[in-house]
Amino acid sequence: MEADKRKDKKLDVHEDFIEELNTLRGRVAELEESHFRCENFNGNYRLNAVIPDSQDESRQHRFEDYFDVEAIQRIQDAFSEATRVASVITDLEGRPITKPSRFCRFCDLIRNTEKGMANCMRSDASFGTKSPLEPIMRPCLSGGLWDGGTSFYVGDRHIANWIIGQVRCPPTNDDRIRRYAREIGADEDQLMEALAEVPSMSRDQFLSVCNALCLIANQMSILARKNFLQAQAIARRRVVEVALRESEERFRQLSQSTFEAIFIHHEGEILTANRAGLHLFGYSQEELAGLNIDDLADPEHREIVRLHTSRNRRTRFDANFRCRDGRMLICKIQQRDIIFQGEKVGVCAIRDITERVESERQAKEKQQQLIQADKMVSLGVLVSGMAHEINNPNSFMTLNLPLLDEIWRDITPILEDYYHENGDFLAGGLEYGELRNFMPDLLARMQEGASRISGIVNSLKDYSRLEPGELMWEVDLVDVVDNSLRLLENLISKKTARFEMDLATELPQVRGNSQRISQVLINLLVNSCEALTDRNQRILLSSKFNTKEQVVEIGVRDEGVGIAEEHFKKITDPFFTTKRTSGGTGLGLSVSSTIVQEHGGRLEFSANPGGGTIAKFSIPVITDGDNDE
Repeated sequence: MEADKRKDKKLDVHEDFIEELNTLRGRVAELEESHFRCENFNGNYRLNAVIPDSQDESRQHRFEDYFDVEAIQRIQDAFSEATRVASVITDLEGRPITKPSRFCRFCDLIRNTEKGMANCMRSDASFGTKSPLEPIMRPCLSGGLWDGGTSFYVGDRHIANWIIGQVRCPPTNDDRIRRYAREIGADEDQLMEALAEVPSMSRDQFLSVCNALCLIANQMSILARKNFLQAQAIARRRVVEVALRESEERFRQLSQSTFEAIFIHHEGEILTANRAGLHLFGYSQEELAGLNIDDLADPEHREIVRLHTSRNRRTRFDANFRCRDGRMLICKIQQRDIIFQGEKVGVCAIRDITERVESERQAKEKQQQLIQADKMVSLGVLVSGMAHEINNPNSFMTLNLPLLDEIWRDITPILEDYYHENGDFLAGGLEYGELRNFMPDLLARMQEGASRISGIVNSLKDYSRLEPGELMWEVDLVDVVDNSLRLLENLISKKTARFEMDLATELPQVRGNSQRISQVLINLLVNSCEALTDRNQRILLSSKFNTKEQVVEIGVRDEGVGIAEEHFKKITDPFFTTKRTSGGTGLGLSVSSTIVQEHGGRLEFSANPGGGTIAKFSIPVITDGDNDE
């Protein structure tokens, strides 16, 4: 349960870490977008070009968003004084944004009436133009004085009009002015007096003033738009930079608290590592400086690690690594690219899964062990049944062959007489002259074969018999060796032409289980046979009584491939095998070692000086004290 909780906690931290990386990537993308916008503010800016703005479609653009109205008021007043024209900036509905400059009393009298004000606003609102560099110049739709104007554009959006005028461009129609005064309800005499005060200007001169107005308004629009977007970009960049610093700090905290090894690298070269990475591999930050991630990998996996980390690409893979102390780690690696301290780098998360993989391997081996044990039990039952079935027909041979031999001896004189009187004849398709010479040997060899079959079957029955594990019998190891060799005769003859024996003809008896001791000897002989690579290589089986230690020693010496020195200490460990690919389970020598220990003996292995392996086991003999018991 605690292991599951720790595992869940690791997964939660890992998911938080991945989520923070995604957040960091989003912040970086926003920063890069803002940087792109800033870079677009250059001499190639066009007034009518639409500059990307996430808010363009969702809000109403106002003149005040782009201009300092107080500063524009001063510019407007100065322009009016210099050109002697009235001036005002209005929104698209004709409502004033700035205070009027140099407005004449004539227009004030008209605007003081309700109808006159409405007509003035309608006239001002009609000054919109699609080309801000081409002014509009026409009589006012209200009082009839000449007006001019242009538009303010931001991008392709029309946001305001700059209107100038209130000048007389002769000739003027006084009768029309009087009629208009009566129409809107203004005083005719006052309006005519005010008309005389309006400055007079030729149309060409007024057109020049209008053109100057267009140039000024156009440049003001360009600069205002650029300044506005640049201020937005700077503000966004500051927000993103703050968020980026906060995200990098959270990234540091997460990387330090996670149980996984985290390496920040540039195309494989390690820049920094978290505490878990330093602890896992046994290096300090200073020692990692200048190393590549593939330098930490096992030699067989360096190429795949180099391939995945050299380009900071997003990937997942498995590889083996080596710690500083030489321990090998089986690891799962997850990598992606991020922006760290202003640079594009790779972040590599390495998780040690050695324990999990080893547990899965051991579980699989135990499963195979159970399967193999079940097969061996089934094989033992099958062997016992087969031995019985073989013994039945073989009994006919062992019983009847002596009878046939006796019959042959009895009829031989009769056949001899017939042969001398009548000459050679056929018997069973063979000439009697030839048959009489090898028939006795043929019967003797058949008798020997039947006896051999009977001996092998009895050995199989003894070997497969289920007996109690208590060591309660006196065992003659000479018989154990003979019975074991009888079972392996065919295998030994196939594997080597140089099988030699140095066996004692008599050995003291030991107390134990003959079947289990035979199992040990058979296992050692089979291993030696499988270790041979040539039939000219030798196997030597020896047995002797060690009087000093009061033990019987049985040794198997071969000239096969041998055992690596580092494997001698763990060769009897359960499930350890060097023959995994050829079907080895790692149980034979482990079981053999247990059997020998149960008999109070020792099983030892050493290297054969001439190449190969020496395996030797010893079992204590029965002493006088044992007999008394």
